[in-house]
Amino acid sequence: MRPLILIFLLLFAGCTSYQNPGLDPSVNQGERFAKDRKECTDRAKKATGSAPGNQLRFLKTYEQEQKEYTRENRAYEGCMSGRGWIKK
Repeated sequence: MRPLILIFLLLFAGCTSYQNPGLDPSVNQGERFAKDRKECTDRAKKATGSAPGNQLRFLKTYEQEQKEYTRENRAYEGCMSGRGWIKK
């Protein structure tokens, strides 16, 4: 099952990229994106309670884990769009 999921992630990850049109051209977009991505990932995990230290994570059903992942993804995308990054 994991190899199948990895294949889908690799296929779809290449289809989406983030761009920040409002960023100053003198700023390195790659470095800025890496910094914003890390901060937004941490914020999304903290906001949804999906951080690795959460002991109740293993007691959840598949459906609950999927809802948690969806909430985490929405929080991440909201954070990135708040910083000016848009999906292309």
